[in-house]
Amino acid sequence: MENKRVLPRLFGAEFKRSLTVRFLLVPVGVVLCICLDTWNQIPFMWTSPETMDVYYYWCNSFIFGGFYGIYVVPMLAALPYAVSFCEEYNTNMLRVLLMKAGKKKYCMSKVLTTFLSGALSVSAGGITFILLANFFVQLFNRTRLPETEAFPYYEFLLQGNVACYFTAVIFLLFLTGGLWATVALLVSSYFPNIYVTAASPLILSFLTGRAYLVLKIPVRLRLDLWLQGRSSAGTDQLTILCSALVVLGLTVGFGILFYQKLKRRVENE
Repeated sequence: MENKRVLPRLFGAEFKRSLTVRFLLVPVGVVLCICLDTWNQIPFMWTSPETMDVYYYWCNSFIFGGFYGIYVVPMLAALPYAVSFCEEYNTNMLRVLLMKAGKKKYCMSKVLTTFLSGALSVSAGGITFILLANFFVQLFNRTRLPETEAFPYYEFLLQGNVACYFTAVIFLLFLTGGLWATVALLVSSYFPNIYVTAASPLILSFLTGRAYLVLKIPVRLRLDLWLQGRSSAGTDQLTILCSALVVLGLTVGFGILFYQKLKRRVENE
C-alpha cells in the first residue's frame, strides 16, 4: 500500500515545485507573443474596435502568419518545469530522488508534471489574452466569416458558437504546450543544460516544420497544423480526437525514451 502512494505523493510534490514565478510568467509571455505577432494592429482595439475582434489577433498569431505564437510559445512551455531535470542533475540531487522514488516512478512523475505545467501555463496565457482583448473588442465579427471558411472549426463560428470555437483552440494550445514541454524534458536528458533545454522547442518546432515540407507530408496529416487550428484530418471532432491521441502517444513515447536515457546515464556514471 505504501508503495502505491509513492507516485501520487511524488507527483503532488513535483507539481507544487512547478508552481514558481516561471509558471506565472509564461501566461504573460504568451500574451506578449500574440501582441508582437499583431503589433501594428493592436492600436485598432481602441481606435476602431467595431472593425476588430479577438479572432483576428488569435488567427494572425497561431493559425496563419505568426512567428512568436508558432515558435516562441513552444519555448515558453518548457520554462515552468522541463528544465527541472537539469537542475537536479547538475546539483547532484538526482541520485537522492531516485533512491527515494525509484527510476520508473521518478520518470512517470517528471513527465506528467512537465506536460501539465507546460500545458496549463501556456493555455492560461491564451485564456488571459482572450479575456483582456474581449474588454475592448468582440470575440468574433461575423463580417469575417468568408475569411474563416478555409480553416477548421468554421461551423462553430457559422452557428454563432464562438465560445465553442475558442474552447477548441485553447484545448489545442493546451496540447501544444504539453507536447513541447515534454520534448524539452527529453532533450534535457541528453543535454542537461538549462539554456539548451529551454531553447530546444523553438529550434525543433522550426526544424519539424521544414521536415514536413521536405518530406512532402500532406497538409491534412500534419500534426503541427492540426495543433495550430489550420488544418483538418476530416471533421472537426475527428481532428480534435486525432490531435489528442497523437500528442498522448508522443508523450508516452518521449517518456519511455526519457526513462531509458536516465537508466543509461545513472548506470554509466
